[in-house]
Amino acid sequence: MCSCVPYPLPMKRWACLILLFFCASCRAPTREAGASEVLTTDAVSITEVCFPSPSIGGLLRYRAIVPKVRPGEPLPVLYLLHGSGGGPAETQQRSEVIQLATTARIIVVMPDAGRSYYTNAKHLRHARWEDAIIFDLPRDVESRFPVLLGREHRGIAGISMGGYGAVKLALKHPELYGFAGTMSGALDITRRPASLRRLGKTLHTWAIFGVRPGTRQSEDVFTLLDRASMGEIQSVKWFLSCGKSDPLYAVNARFVREVSQRGIKLDWITTPGFHDWQSWNAAMPLLFKAAGAALR
Repeated sequence: MCSCVPYPLPMKRWACLILLFFCASCRAPTREAGASEVLTTDAVSITEVCFPSPSIGGLLRYRAIVPKVRPGEPLPVLYLLHGSGGGPAETQQRSEVIQLATTARIIVVMPDAGRSYYTNAKHLRHARWEDAIIFDLPRDVESRFPVLLGREHRGIAGISMGGYGAVKLALKHPELYGFAGTMSGALDITRRPASLRRLGKTLHTWAIFGVRPGTRQSEDVFTLLDRASMGEIQSVKWFLSCGKSDPLYAVNARFVREVSQRGIKLDWITTPGFHDWQSWNAAMPLLFKAAGAALR
């Protein structure tokens, strides 16, 4: 039996399954608001923050890596989005992000967004994650840390799910970002067919993006690229990387082709490895180099 079919069960059964999934996914975060120091050295400080986010009906948690600055010395900011199943702590532990932020003199903000795909979910409560990332998060960051204001000093990048989120948000809101980067971006997420083998992932994808393909176009990176104002998109500095053996290599290469065909300049890096930290750690120094050059 084929495992990838549009509607392998009657719609009423799917509706019941989706309803149960939604009920299990509608709990708002239950953390306490506040900020605490994770690490401080002569060169950098890391702060973990929880703040009330109206867009998700609860508290949003993030880590900020802030190079030590002189009084009155603001820095550019890069919002770095984690992959599905990951989080700020994993990114900090498994990469050289602290050293890269310190060397590049960039404040790095890593929000904890669960498996949200950084999207305003179609069928989940307390899950307007696009609004949380583009509105709520920058307001809090800019009120706490010495951030240079303006799109020319603000970038967004991510890994896998976060790579999709970074590309999508930059395409939808190019007026907000001077730099956009993706490493192994899940750029096909809105086009993946339903699967009985991966029923949980299918239901989760439907809960975020909608059941029918037509409802997903507003979140599809290729549709957004077709609809984008080329002048605004060309003003963003783009960076893409992917491992040669990554299952997502083909869709990332396709996005690079379509961007290039529109006369948009970008850095395209092919790394060794699969969909893993070997690939991402190979690309991350180049991403920070590009971000540092674009955001100053």
